[in-house]
Amino acid sequence: TLETDCGITSDGVVVLSHDPHIQNSKAIKNNGVAYNLADEVLIKDLTLAQLQSTFNLNKLLGSAFPKQLNDTTLVPVAVSFAKANGLLHPYTIPTLNQLFEFVNFYVTYYTTGDGKTHPDAVKRAKNAARVRFNLETKFNPRTDIDERGTQFISRTAPADSFAVKIAKIIIAKGMTERADIQSFAHQTLLKVQQSFPMIRTVYLFTDGPKLPTNANDGGNLQPQGSNLSPWLGGLYWPYRSTKYSNSFRAQRSGGFEGTALSVDKTKLFPLLELPLAGDNNKTILAHEFDLATKTYTGKSYKYKFGEGTNIGDFCMFNQNNGLIVERDNNQGPTSKVKRIYKVTMNATDTLTKTLVADLLDLQDINNLSSGLTTLANDYGVGTTYKFPYQTIESIIVVDSATLVTINDNNYPFSVGRHVGDIAVTTDDITDDNEMIMIKLDPSNNIGHVIVTGTEEVSDIARFNTAISNYPNPFASTTTLSISLTNTSYVNVTISNMMGETIEILDLGKLNEGFHNIDLKNCSGLKNGVYTIRMKTDDKEFITRAVKTN
Repeated sequence: TLETDCGITSDGVVVLSHDPHIQNSKAIKNNGVAYNLADEVLIKDLTLAQLQSTFNLNKLLGSAFPKQLNDTTLVPVAVSFAKANGLLHPYTIPTLNQLFEFVNFYVTYYTTGDGKTHPDAVKRAKNAARVRFNLETKFNPRTDIDERGTQFISRTAPADSFAVKIAKIIIAKGMTERADIQSFAHQTLLKVQQSFPMIRTVYLFTDGPKLPTNANDGGNLQPQGSNLSPWLGGLYWPYRSTKYSNSFRAQRSGGFEGTALSVDKTKLFPLLELPLAGDNNKTILAHEFDLATKTYTGKSYKYKFGEGTNIGDFCMFNQNNGLIVERDNNQGPTSKVKRIYKVTMNATDTLTKTLVADLLDLQDINNLSSGLTTLANDYGVGTTYKFPYQTIESIIVVDSATLVTINDNNYPFSVGRHVGDIAVTTDDITDDNEMIMIKLDPSNNIGHVIVTGTEEVSDIARFNTAISNYPNPFASTTTLSISLTNTSYVNVTISNMMGETIEILDLGKLNEGFHNIDLKNCSGLKNGVYTIRMKTDDKEFITRAVKTN
């Protein structure tokens, strides 16, 4: 993995640099003129041409790094790359584009180029062909001044520029599977998530203090003055609050476990996993959070446990109804409570609950689980199928009669399925992560479902006839079935659970009636739930499909 930092020049080019200035401790001028501390310039004030024609990083860092050399005979690929790309020196500050190009150049150098006879040529080429990139943005949002009298925030390009420019280069170079963007400035990463969800983000934290006598940037957990930290993109962080200054009521591993999003996307309902210390030991709270104002409204709902002790997940499927996974803290044969409840928000502050599915008493009428099990003595498989895991973490609504749930194996600690196989090694008996689709009995149909982002459709059967797929679940192929009540242009988008677009089908103008579209290249898709969104001239429809092996 190549971990590198990025800056942006005055003409908007992303270059590799750890610091906002061209530091005299690392750089020399190509023309031989002295470059001192007082001469240091900001990268954002130089064009790329000025930067690369004026400086190179050929300076040794001194006795602190005795093994550092600037012997160009030791870097033949860099020398060759610089010559091929018209750079004045192998240690010229490169652009991010040039970093990606250098890696490809490195592969070619050791495959068909001058390095092909090197004894490690094959190994080096293979390593370069799969190298990953951690690209860090060097944006500082503090509005106080550094030791030069310059505002930290004014020393580089804005946060959004970092996010957009780096992301577009990653996409243009086809590196979304091999490159991520990381930062201590979380507003940069929020922009990446919002605009480029296919690119991974890494949120960095540090607690180094910004002291009056210290010229460094400080850590991103420290507030600026009496205000919140400007690094965290609006996240409230009670700096160094501990149980000695604030009495915590949340129990260990009892904080927010399931967070439901209202179907109109205006509210969040984070739900505690365990009761607060000092409260009723059978009641937990879901607090209403307004996304527009980014504040809690003061409204909360009580969820009362039955025989369970913890919750696993919480999701809403229409404006007033949701699903909650209630469980005990046991696994395997000792499990007593693994249930999915339908809950209703009403005028009172208590969620009313109705049992939808008992995960320890599911009817596997086709005996699928016995065919999929890997060990002879596994627990809970057969025609009566059990989901006997300590931590059942997710619940997804496919339609009013179909749910998907998934366990977390807490690797390597969860042993709920393979409890009868203690003779084998620990690695073998550790639980897998299982995802199951549950078809509800008609009497337990959860009723009116709204798929977030579409119009309300009270008749779920009619909703599903607009677009559906079969078979569902599917493995290598599936067929989209589209029903149109009038002639329309049709566009279909398929995305995964992360919101990443997998495929876009522009079907053009289709006549009224039924249409089947075969999707034949599905074997490469990862197992999971996929959203299929169909847009016609005047409506939008959504269905969900499940990919399995």
